[in-house]
Amino acid sequence: MTNSFSCEPILHDDAIEVIKQPEEKVGLELLLNANVSQKVTGFGFEKPNTGETNDWLTPYRMLQRLGTFDLDPCGCGGMPWQTAATTYFLPEHDGLIDPWFGRVWCNPPYGPNVGDWARRMAGHGNGIMLIFLRTDTTTWQKDILPFADAALLLDGRVHFYRPSGERGESGTAPSALLAYGKNNVEALCNAGIAGALFPKAEMVSGIKASQF
Repeated sequence: MTNSFSCEPILHDDAIEVIKQPEEKVGLELLLNANVSQKVTGFGFEKPNTGETNDWLTPYRMLQRLGTFDLDPCGCGGMPWQTAATTYFLPEHDGLIDPWFGRVWCNPPYGPNVGDWARRMAGHGNGIMLIFLRTDTTTWQKDILPFADAALLLDGRVHFYRPSGERGESGTAPSALLAYGKNNVEALCNAGIAGALFPKAEMVSGIKASQF
């Protein structure tokens, strides 16, 4: 069976207004209490910093194009711009443990636990996630591709920002925006952010490439 959708590009100035459609639930029974780690880290094989900080913020103009969000569970103190109506940040809130609600924006910290964030987003089923594009990893193969309703593989590398508002150098890997829920697929279609947009993946079983 082939998954497909069509996008009608929209011209933008600085921002867009996203018309929300009824939320669609992801068909996933997720045992968060058994699988979610309370340690807040991310991709272990990527190190976007040299030890100064693990707080790397999404460019404000990118967020504007994706519409408004109800919750950002991965915030940091002193952020120079608002990413969502409500923001969780340590030590007051643990975004992996505290309740999620509404339309969620998730740019998780990079280290070995991105799969925890991906599973939480899949279970929630309404939001957009920004992560490094590493489709060969277990996180992508087991926790992302089977559940994300669409993936926008970005043209060019994201320049993340420090909490001070300073623009960093380009990321150490390409990135992707993942949509969960029909309204967020439409948001990616209409955002005017360049890249290749793929519908929900059809997973194929077999022998891993590393085993040949």
